[in-house]
Amino acid sequence: MRGAKILVAALGAVLVFGACNLGTSGSDDKAITAEIQSKLFQDPVLKTRSITVNSQKGVVVLNGTVGSDSEKASAEGIANKTGGVTQVIDELTVSAAAAQPAPDTQTAASATPELPAEARASKRETSAARRKRHGSSASSDPASGDASQAAAPSTQTPAAPAPTTAEAARPAATPPPKPAPVTIPAGETVTIQMIDPIDSSKSHAGDEFAATLASPIVVGDKVVVPRGANARVRLVQSASAGHMEGRSELDVQLIAIEINGQSYSTDSDIFKKVGASRGKRTAETVGGGAAVGALIGGLLGHGKGAAIGAGVGAGSGAAVQAGTKGQQVQIPSESKIDFTLKSPITVTY
Repeated sequence: MRGAKILVAALGAVLVFGACNLGTSGSDDKAITAEIQSKLFQDPVLKTRSITVNSQKGVVVLNGTVGSDSEKASAEGIANKTGGVTQVIDELTVSAAAAQPAPDTQTAASATPELPAEARASKRETSAARRKRHGSSASSDPASGDASQAAAPSTQTPAAPAPTTAEAARPAATPPPKPAPVTIPAGETVTIQMIDPIDSSKSHAGDEFAATLASPIVVGDKVVVPRGANARVRLVQSASAGHMEGRSELDVQLIAIEINGQSYSTDSDIFKKVGASRGKRTAETVGGGAAVGALIGGLLGHGKGAAIGAGVGAGSGAAVQAGTKGQQVQIPSESKIDFTLKSPITVTY
């Protein structure tokens, strides 16, 4: 009989394990896709390329256009190093149009241009004529010839440097285009992981707490906010259970996400965490005390003793409840909370 029970338990465990595997296959592929997109977004070059990532049972297919073979190899390497990936099918194409043309950084040394042959010949003829004229004057009047030769100004003028061919042909550097703004739509689910704990017995409404994104926010095929981005959560309402009645409650709301070093305000729904009702527990404790008192009184003094014992037991139970607080509620550190955006967020770069 005992062996049969063990066999039934083992079969049940196998069925549950198989069902869990079937349920998590799709979520694993979604996590793999989001993780690869997040890593591509963190690469300064690959985040500007149009790369689509799809995962089916651990087999990842990369589509899109990159600027070089090295970029293609980098994207494939990122996919291969992601946990849960069993195979990578690289269908990326290399296009020269995807890469920005590098500006020509060669600087040509400026040189003084050489005069044309005609100008050099004309210059020689002018000098020869000047010497001949000065020579004839010197033969008749050496003194005046020397004075004229000394007083004659030089006809040579410095030539202006011409612009170099390399400077004229160099294209102007084109700045890379700025990414277009991206809008995170309303209704998007944002999963955060708490850093600071929240306690209904200590925290107050209006207090803010630190958190991070537990998973990236993806719009289309682009990671807009990577996993691990900073976030802020505000305690909207806090109620602590009293001594005799009431219950503890924490209402929290996502108020901000940090994207590329800039804080964006968010408008999300309210997450509630509620403790057990204090009134019900108080009634059970007081009633239980009355029942125990009645039993003891009945044993000691029959009917009259039972009535007295019930009153004493109820009073004891009430006294215990009055001396203690109700169940408190906590949201511990590292707790994960899902918030739904009520308004869109436009992210600019």
